[in-house]
Amino acid sequence: MSTEPRTVTVNVLVTKALEIDEPDWCVDPHTGANFRPDIAHNGPEIAASFETRIGTVDYLRAWISHAPYAALAPEPLPVIAVEVDAEAVSLDPDGVRAFTATTRAHLDALDRLADEADRIRGGGQG
Repeated sequence: MSTEPRTVTVNVLVTKALEIDEPDWCVDPHTGANFRPDIAHNGPEIAASFETRIGTVDYLRAWISHAPYAALAPEPLPVIAVEVDAEAVSLDPDGVRAFTATTRAHLDALDRLADEADRIRGGGQG
C-alpha cells in the first residue's frame, strides 16, 4: 500500500455574481436565473383583456424577449414571446362583437411590438 496521499477530482457547483449588459427595453428583475443559460431579458408585457360577467379574461400575452445564453438554441437577436392562455367563456352575439373588437385592437398592439423588436434588432420595417 502506498504512503502517498490520494487525490480525487470532484465536480462542484460554484456560484458567483455575473455582470451582463442590460438592454434599455428590459424590465425583468432577473431573479429566477440560477445558471447562465437561464438568463433572459424580457420587455414590458402586453395582453388583451376582456370583461365577462364572471370576471376579466387575459389572453394573447406578449413581450419582447432575448435569451443570449440559452443552452439549446441561443437567440442572437430578440424575439417576441406570445403566450396564449386558453380559457373558455360563453358570449352572446354582442359579446362576441366586443371580443373581436378587443382582439383587433390587441393585434394592432402586437404589430407595434413587432415594429419595436425590429428597431431593437437594428432593421426591418420599424
